[in-house]
Amino acid sequence: MGILNCIFVIIGIIIGAGFASGKEIYTFFYIYGTKGIIGIIVSALIIAYTIYKTLKIIKKYNINTYGELLKKTIKQKNNRTIDIEVILNTIINIFLLISFFVMCAGFSAYFKQEFGINEIYTSIIIAIISYIILNKNIKGIFILNSILIPTIITFLMILGLKSFGTIGTMQNIANTQMWFPKAILYASYNCITLISLLIPMKKYIKDKKDISKIAIITGIIIITLSFIIILLLLNIPTEIGNIDLPAVYASGLFGTIYKYLYGLIILGAIITTAISDAFGFLNNVAKYKRQYKRINALICLISIFVSLFGFSNLVNNIYPIFGALGIIQLILILKCK
Repeated sequence: MGILNCIFVIIGIIIGAGFASGKEIYTFFYIYGTKGIIGIIVSALIIAYTIYKTLKIIKKYNINTYGELLKKTIKQKNNRTIDIEVILNTIINIFLLISFFVMCAGFSAYFKQEFGINEIYTSIIIAIISYIILNKNIKGIFILNSILIPTIITFLMILGLKSFGTIGTMQNIANTQMWFPKAILYASYNCITLISLLIPMKKYIKDKKDISKIAIITGIIIITLSFIIILLLLNIPTEIGNIDLPAVYASGLFGTIYKYLYGLIILGAIITTAISDAFGFLNNVAKYKRQYKRINALICLISIFVSLFGFSNLVNNIYPIFGALGIIQLILILKCK
């Protein structure tokens, strides 16, 4: 049961609004045609191996905090830890904050795409919801995630089966030479928060076989779900680049009930991911309770204005940047013995 919990937590980190909506898969893989399919496999292998290597380090050296992990993976010069530790901590905090903003934008994008509601109204609603939940006990969010992730996986499997026999032809939309760098960036930015959140999983791991099982099964699930999203996108008869939530649009082609059920699932994923990201950021930067509440109010207010930049713009422009920054962390983990 422990291993299964670990896998669901990991998949939950990766399957946010960007993945479940189909926007990430479109941006990083779909536009490169058949080379994008190879890119999915490359990304999944990198993520799976990073999970394996990180869990081995955590278990071997009895790592309990992200700071301890950084000290173990970063080489020292003249008895002083290199400034990379500070840089990585800063990158992770900024990424958590940006991810929170992206989730809020995804919430607004759903209601604009499906009901034509102006983003300003829905961005205010998600900001208020986030502020209230973040000021209370959020254990329920993590319990909800343990139910939500298997539900998303099951629903995507159903949609994938319905997609067979109706798919179109996959065509290259972008410069195919970029498929490999994009695959690396996708794996890298997903590992930014994933690595730090693997640390608490140590208590569920009994031996090396558990580590291998977690890494292999996670990799298989990522590849499978990504291929299903690709199948869904192939059903879309119009220009996908202009659609904020293409997987939601595609699910609607099989019937209104599928469209709204998937919409509810994605909204649940958006809220839980947004709260998790914001909670992680607040815990890292707030020194005391009053400061926590002030920063909470500030980031929720800022999220209203950031949402107006648009979900697609944020995913297309922000995630690749953090993917490039996250390569530093990947190299450190993979080089560590």
